[in-house]
Amino acid sequence: MFRRQSDPTNALFGASALPSPGQSNWPWILGAFALTALGGWWIGQWLGEREPIVVGILHSRSGPTAAQERPLIDAEVMALEDINRAGGLLGRKIRWVIADGGTDGNSFARQAERLIRDDRVDVIVGCWSTASRRAVVPVAEANNHLLVYPNRHEGFEESPNVVSIGPLPNQQIAPAVAWCQEAMSARRFFLIGTDDPWSRSAGAFLGDQLAGIGATLVGEEYLPAGSLDVASTIQAIGTSNPDVVFSLLGGDATAALLRQLREAGVRPADLPVMMFTVSEDELQAMPRDDVTLNYVVAGSFQRKDLATDQAFIRTFTTSTGNERPTSEQAMAAYGAVRLWAEAVKGAGSADASTVRSTISHQTIPSPEGVIAVDPDSRHAWRNLAVGRIRSDGQVDTLWSTRGPTRPTPFPATRTRPEWTKFLVTVQREKAQRRAAPSPEPRSGATP
Repeated sequence: MFRRQSDPTNALFGASALPSPGQSNWPWILGAFALTALGGWWIGQWLGEREPIVVGILHSRSGPTAAQERPLIDAEVMALEDINRAGGLLGRKIRWVIADGGTDGNSFARQAERLIRDDRVDVIVGCWSTASRRAVVPVAEANNHLLVYPNRHEGFEESPNVVSIGPLPNQQIAPAVAWCQEAMSARRFFLIGTDDPWSRSAGAFLGDQLAGIGATLVGEEYLPAGSLDVASTIQAIGTSNPDVVFSLLGGDATAALLRQLREAGVRPADLPVMMFTVSEDELQAMPRDDVTLNYVVAGSFQRKDLATDQAFIRTFTTSTGNERPTSEQAMAAYGAVRLWAEAVKGAGSADASTVRSTISHQTIPSPEGVIAVDPDSRHAWRNLAVGRIRSDGQVDTLWSTRGPTRPTPFPATRTRPEWTKFLVTVQREKAQRRAAPSPEPRSGATP
């Protein structure tokens, strides 16, 4: 009698794993199908969790402010590379897409739409000017998305879809005025800025503050964007006899102001200039005789011997192959990305609508000190330091706030409706000036 050989498949799976002759195949077939489907679902989930998180970087890579925004792009990419080297976020790598806003509000809005719709980014980090930010905010709101904005701005704005890292006027102007009164006994202030909402808002805030403490804003001038013609400003400064000049101009215009003051025989010891928007890399390009012993106001300053964060500065300054200084804006841009990353960890998700809840309560260390988001306004608390420029172009810190200053987008010197009306008026008058015929240039004026 022959014994039937055992079925190796039955030996592997058990005698009941496969149907015997005469039994229906359907239960086994359905079970195998279910097992396959379940396995496929788990594999899909496993793969899906490891798809990259996508970050949109939106700045001007062309146009008048491209040079100013390039360090911010570099710092944001550097932060993302650091995160990837540490293993990414939530077990996923980060991929980034850099879009060019072209220094035009409408272009910024279109690029933001494209990043959200086509590139499916999880967050947008960027913008520079008020016009670019205000063009992107409605896009973020309409798509229930998130914009992290690293630059300074005038305030008068709060949105659940925007977190602002840069300082407001109450975090820069107010502490600087207090220091000038204490250290210089200054009572007469002169302000020069660019004809834009930030400068004019800072001027309005300064005027309100000085009136409240019995000091005087003896003059204010606002140059067209890109103008280097400071001749009338030099004349106005000489006429008004201020104790200190607050300059909100960019690097080239500030360089022209300092040069002409020196040529007019005005020394920093007689009339110091405090610069609020000039970065340390811009200072390096200015003649030493013009800048030495004037002042810079920022969150912190780079010093090779007293750096706030040596690791950040060492990496950033050599990332292009040539040593370069850092800037407050670059450090804020780096911190903006790290702030968002910590919020993603806290949320356990990169979904923009989810991260918006955690980022509004986020606090992290950064190269320029602690960044803490105020949950009421979604603006960051900020430190401030006053520094004096040395003959080698570096900056010595003379004074800093004891702790970060709370952001006040709508300063208490006026009501919220009054500030909103002020900003609308500023924008309307600027549009009218643009539409008006250009006056004939004065002799010697910059064309």
